[in-house]
Amino acid sequence: MSLPEDDNAQRALKREWAAARIVVLGGFVMAIAVAGYFGYRAYQQQRAAQQASIVHTTVVPRIDAKSLHDIEVAVCSAEVSRAKEIGIVPVYGVLASPILMRTNVQRRFICQAQTHLTRYFISADFLCDKLDAAIHDPRCVSVYRIVTRDGKLIYVRPE
Repeated sequence: MSLPEDDNAQRALKREWAAARIVVLGGFVMAIAVAGYFGYRAYQQQRAAQQASIVHTTVVPRIDAKSLHDIEVAVCSAEVSRAKEIGIVPVYGVLASPILMRTNVQRRFICQAQTHLTRYFISADFLCDKLDAAIHDPRCVSVYRIVTRDGKLIYVRPE
């Protein structure tokens, strides 16, 4: 026969064992839930970073040296012609250099014209998309300003 104290101790031991199993299983479930949360969060951040870091690259076709030279001469010739038309560069002025200089302003270029007296730096905006239009249509080239070799400003486009 068993003693009532032994039965009480057995039942208490069973309750403690059941509570220990609940605590251990609950701890495992909580640990798995926390790991899953942080794993999902890291996955979302990585996916967002990958989407943000996708860079669209465009291949810019190379222009051969002769074509580039022809383009520079055409644009600079159009600038000099336009400066002559508005009466700033004398009609006997010529293109001093076929080298086209870029500026910080998009589609604005500087070319050089000269006479026997001085050299002119002509800054103009290229307004047309096609080179042929710039050569034949004076509206495609808008002279922005003209400066002499010594830095004297002789023309600024009225705004």
